[in-house]
Amino acid sequence: MIHKVLALLVSCLVSTAAFGYPSHGQYWPHRSVLYFAPTNDDHVKQFLLEALMNECELEDRDIVTLVIAEDGFTQPAWLKEEFDLKMLAKLYQVKQGQHTAILLGKDGEEKHRWGAKTDWQFINNLIDQMPMRKREMQQKPSPCAI
Repeated sequence: MIHKVLALLVSCLVSTAAFGYPSHGQYWPHRSVLYFAPTNDDHVKQFLLEALMNECELEDRDIVTLVIAEDGFTQPAWLKEEFDLKMLAKLYQVKQGQHTAILLGKDGEEKHRWGAKTDWQFINNLIDQMPMRKREMQQKPSPCAI
């Protein structure tokens, strides 16, 4: 009986890492934009292109972008091996067949949610208003400023 309870506890502890992104902790080393989509369509391609175009600003703000499509496409590709993507979509209450982007802060909390098109300037400004980001900006100037 004790072995069964112990095995159940261990399996619950191990499996929860696959359900949440990133693993639950008080603070994460980065912010995240999770981009959910039905397929690897034009909206996904545009999101990835714009993320590349805004690479300096994203790196300066410690933002990691992740794309998760219902058709199995992920960016980076290893996501599908590390996380239960259906559970992740369920955890963030993403409606199937829709484009949903979610900004997660370093505290792990959802900060903003939007649809297919990303207004990167708005997202950057939103992040720059966060208390943790304000402290970061005081400590080091942006390498992206012209």
